[in-house]
Amino acid sequence: MASLVMWQRSYRGCDVLIGQHGPEDSVTWTSEFGELVFEVEGRQRGQVRAGWSYFEKPLPRRFRKRDDAVGFAAWKGTAKHYLMLPSSPLWGVAAPYWFLFVVAAILPAMWIARTRRARRNRLRVEQGLCARCGYDLRASGNRCPECGVHARTA
Repeated sequence: MASLVMWQRSYRGCDVLIGQHGPEDSVTWTSEFGELVFEVEGRQRGQVRAGWSYFEKPLPRRFRKRDDAVGFAAWKGTAKHYLMLPSSPLWGVAAPYWFLFVVAAILPAMWIARTRRARRNRLRVEQGLCARCGYDLRASGNRCPECGVHARTA
């Protein structure tokens, strides 16, 4: 559910989490434009200029826009800063939220399928049916005549 919420939120704004990677490097997690972006930026040279800064247009992406429709990207190069700092070395990766949602949904879906299958098999055995194929075993012996499985072990 969290990936769905973040996916929707990423189209309305930009969430950024910045931390230190090393003594002079920074790590950035950014949620924007329907994707989660991870970047490691090298040492910044220079100081932020004092004073007011105004941008006439929304800030563009810091990384190269991809041409594919799938939404994955990886890059290495330099970063141009919005606060007029000199460029610094940068590498990063981006993954679309749809992919993160699918990956996060795989384990719960497998658990639901296994739970439903076990429940179905248990109900079949309680009703005197073969757990595997559902054949009526009330008039049969220890084996299912349909699939050949032991009546109580399938």
